[in-house]
Amino acid sequence: MNMHQSVGTMDIVVFLALALALGFFIAWSLSPALRAWIERPKHRFQENLRSYDEGLLRRGKEPR
Repeated sequence: MNMHQSVGTMDIVVFLALALALGFFIAWSLSPALRAWIERPKHRFQENLRSYDEGLLRRGKEPR
């Protein structure tokens, strides 16, 4: 077995992906504005569901 293995392309891709993920996590954890921007679609979707369910209740139908 060779003790000095070279770094292959797949190793570089994995290391870059890990570095980007770590950088993104650090930016996400340090910036409340970034967290709010990233999570905005989730909150918008939840608000739309809530509005839909309230509309059904106003019309006398049970939400699913």
